[in-house]
Amino acid sequence: MKLDLGRIRLPSMPWLARLPGMSRVDWNVWRPRAGYAAFALLAFAVALRGTFPSEAVRERLILEAGARGWQFEADDLGPGGLLGVTAEGVRLEDHASHQLAIDRVSASLRLLPLLMGRQVMDVDALVYEGRVRGSTALNGAERRTVLALEGLDLARAVPLKVATGMDLQGSVSGSVDVTVPEAPAGRPTGHMELAVARAGVAGGQLPIPGMATGLRLPRVGLGEIAASVKLEGGKAAVERLEAKGGDVELATDGLAVTLGPRLEHAAVFGKATVRIQPAFWGASATAGLRPIVEAALASARTPDGAYRLQVVGTLGHPRIVLTPGQGLPARGGGGEE
Repeated sequence: MKLDLGRIRLPSMPWLARLPGMSRVDWNVWRPRAGYAAFALLAFAVALRGTFPSEAVRERLILEAGARGWQFEADDLGPGGLLGVTAEGVRLEDHASHQLAIDRVSASLRLLPLLMGRQVMDVDALVYEGRVRGSTALNGAERRTVLALEGLDLARAVPLKVATGMDLQGSVSGSVDVTVPEAPAGRPTGHMELAVARAGVAGGQLPIPGMATGLRLPRVGLGEIAASVKLEGGKAAVERLEAKGGDVELATDGLAVTLGPRLEHAAVFGKATVRIQPAFWGASATAGLRPIVEAALASARTPDGAYRLQVVGTLGHPRIVLTPGQGLPARGGGGEE
């Protein structure tokens, strides 16, 4: 079969002829050259996909994950984009048996930054019934990561359940923009904006001051959660964290996390105000808990019926400390039934 690339017709571009020197270009000569170049690029891409070294890539990913303390497994590996890889059925597990399951993930290097000596990788992952898209810099003095989160289901996030001891519910969306210096002593900077729709707790144990085993939680609706976090000076300062429209409403003040090599050991400190809606105690599953909760939190109760708490400890094992309120209202006041 003969391929006559000289017959390829390019679209009319009169503006091109007005550029300096372009009016003298003989397009009858350049058309076949452009066609051959495009054909060569297409053939290279097809050959790259057809000869993708999946087993070699799998071994490399296992080694890289192992060097960072993770065990890597994937059901299928293949090419992704021009300079990337796509994996399906990915499972990551650390030394503490914490598991992360990813349905599908594609990672591909951007060509133009690579030609300039910079390694920037685009990432697109399907995880927890949602999607995470963005890019991350792999080299340079300042390595920036930008991500967009869409509809991640908290009920499927097993690591969160293990870390908090609670069955969380809700759909998470938001954005992450973080820059991490290459120097070991460097501190990350950036912002995170997160929103959780239909947030709630389906069960679990809530640590209560004075109770050795904690409180077994019934189903609690938290409504809509909004969070804004700023990374600066080695700390993650929670500028805004509030839950509205549910059985329990929450707002924090001065909450901050001191960042470290391991997040579960990062120190956390701040204050929170919790308000339990009267209708929550009307359900049969929660009516019996009311005297227990009110007795445990009595010293933190404010005249308007809210509770002032202090959060201390570490991110992996936070503790709640009661903050004395300004006085107790009479039974039935302060928004109570």
